[in-house]
Amino acid sequence: MNKTLAITIIICALAFGALACGKKDAAPDATATAAAQPAVPAVPVASGDPAENLGKKIGSSYIETLKQVVAMLNDKPPAADAKTMLADMKNWTIELMVNLGKEREALSTEDRATVDRVLSSRIAAVPADLFKEYQAGQLFYQNDRELFQLIADFNIITQYANFDLLKKQLPEEAKRLGIQ
Repeated sequence: MNKTLAITIIICALAFGALACGKKDAAPDATATAAAQPAVPAVPVASGDPAENLGKKIGSSYIETLKQVVAMLNDKPPAADAKTMLADMKNWTIELMVNLGKEREALSTEDRATVDRVLSSRIAAVPADLFKEYQAGQLFYQNDRELFQLIADFNIITQYANFDLLKKQLPEEAKRLGIQ
């Protein structure tokens, strides 16, 4: 994927995010380059239950992330280019998920369970064709172990929104992020 196409995708995603969220700071600044700031807008929800809303927001952000990964891999860019784009996307998505995780942490135990239940249902409802495209993009890079794993990391990126899970599964990563 050439840089112009990548920038176009990011700007379109930013525009969508700003429109969908009703505010300009819903996604990274549109003046940022594709390599510096990928866009995964946190999608707003309309339910009255804050825990359900948060679960939907995390789930919708996960689906949007998968869509962005598929778009980045669609033209089968050289591995080095894909690594750069996806590493930046992963860092931005981790930041988003950690911020959503902070919201989750502020909830009661019961409300956290609601967030997790809603999120699980959102993950289970990922469109089959989207997940198939995601897996095909990953499979294309199967001979590059590092890139293959980087792509796989997006499938479980929601763990960054659940601090207990993150501390259990990736304790060094939790420490790096200051999650105690």
